[in-house]
Amino acid sequence: MILETENRSFFDLCYAERQFIVVVDDETVQPAKDKGKIKENGLDYKALGLKAFGLKALEVGVKLVLPTFMGPVLIAETAIELYNALSKLKDSGFNALPIARSEAKSVKFPPGHPRNNVLYAAHPTIKEAYFPVAQFHRIVFEHKFSEAIELLMSLGAKRIEVEHVSGWSKDFCAKLDVSIPHADIDAGASISENAKAASKLLFHANLSGNVNPKLPENLVWYHHEPTWRQIAQGRLNYGLKDFSLSIRYEDDYGINAGLKMSASKSGLDIGGKFEDHQSTIWRIVGEFN
Repeated sequence: MILETENRSFFDLCYAERQFIVVVDDETVQPAKDKGKIKENGLDYKALGLKAFGLKALEVGVKLVLPTFMGPVLIAETAIELYNALSKLKDSGFNALPIARSEAKSVKFPPGHPRNNVLYAAHPTIKEAYFPVAQFHRIVFEHKFSEAIELLMSLGAKRIEVEHVSGWSKDFCAKLDVSIPHADIDAGASISENAKAASKLLFHANLSGNVNPKLPENLVWYHHEPTWRQIAQGRLNYGLKDFSLSIRYEDDYGINAGLKMSASKSGLDIGGKFEDHQSTIWRIVGEFN
């Protein structure tokens, strides 16, 4: 079983060990792993692939006599291509694990995935979630931002404003799938005030406010954010009225232009147009009911 490693569940591995995966057809995984154990003996690479299946091939002069049934040969070729791709990626400092498609059912992917030959990266706080490397930073930042908004709404926020401090700003906002509207600037403000506000204010929302504040279920970022927890405790236990917290996204998790280049050289697909990391801070301010 690929998802069992030395009696440990795949998801029990540390983040660095399971960070990157490639999903492949079931019949390809084991031969690709066995390829790494076969000693080079001068035979054509197809013979090495066949050995992974326990099949025989004869070397006649410089030609290789192959069985008439070509299915295993094609699988062997695919397995060797996968092994070579993962080896090249590892030589560049990035280790990816091959996961059989049947076993990938335990993994949470975006709609339309998994696809063969695509390099996926693990969500930093949700063990089962994996995303194509190209979309990783947008999806993870969006998830963190959405959790912060959900937390504040559940705690009874009646006004929420999101301000840009550094990093991704308005252009990036347009790509996010969030539940609060884009900010509108007060038409009565001066031109200079409008310009300043427009450069900082990203989103705003006016809400009726939850009269029974509570923590939402399934929080994952919350446990790693002391300020978020402080605001929640202040609201739940002491009637906090105003809040100000930051959404920080400063770690690229090793998913950067270097990985993009290494994946391309190894022949792996990153799953779309690569969105590079930007060290980003957004501030969320507002009032509770």
